[in-house]
Amino acid sequence: MFKIAAFISFGDNFNSRVLKLKKKVKNKYGNQIYLNHPVHLTLFTLKIKKISSLKKIYIKKSNNNKILKLNINSTGVFYDDPFTNGHTLFYNLTKNKFLKYIQIKHLKFINDNIYVSKKPQNNIKNHVLRKNYKKFGFPFAGKIWKPHVTVASINKIKKNSTFIKSFLKQKINHKCNIKNIEFYRVSGDNHIFLFSTQIF
Repeated sequence: MFKIAAFISFGDNFNSRVLKLKKKVKNKYGNQIYLNHPVHLTLFTLKIKKISSLKKIYIKKSNNNKILKLNINSTGVFYDDPFTNGHTLFYNLTKNKFLKYIQIKHLKFINDNIYVSKKPQNNIKNHVLRKNYKKFGFPFAGKIWKPHVTVASINKIKKNSTFIKSFLKQKINHKCNIKNIEFYRVSGDNHIFLFSTQIF
């Protein structure tokens, strides 16, 4: 089985801002979870049998040249993140119905055309997350999904630390037009680019 991820990437200005912050985290707290990941918004991750099958169904899909307008407008923290046991710093996006529509549409498209692993995950306790996983192979789908761009998940740091307070005070209003979704093969911190596809 291969773990693949569907990402949305941003322009150089925003990427540079996040990479500088990642560097500050590393200098101050050492290596942390997500720190070495590329700057991106995750639409979903899935486990599939063949990458070639995924490429094939997207090659056959007609291009519609749709544009997704996004606005990164604030910072936030997932305190006591159950997936990392740390505090996860992220940039938040303005609510966007079209973005959520795109996520579900691509999840359905993949599930309807190729095999997606839905092996039971005992660590998923939430009813909605379990239901999404059984349906799509990805728990954070639809209304429960909170689109964000992760900086890092910092372990052994206090919630009221100066670093977190400073991050939460940051002002940001980054608008961008997105035309493509990028697919990667994921193995630990390694992200191998596979292909990109236009939004439909």
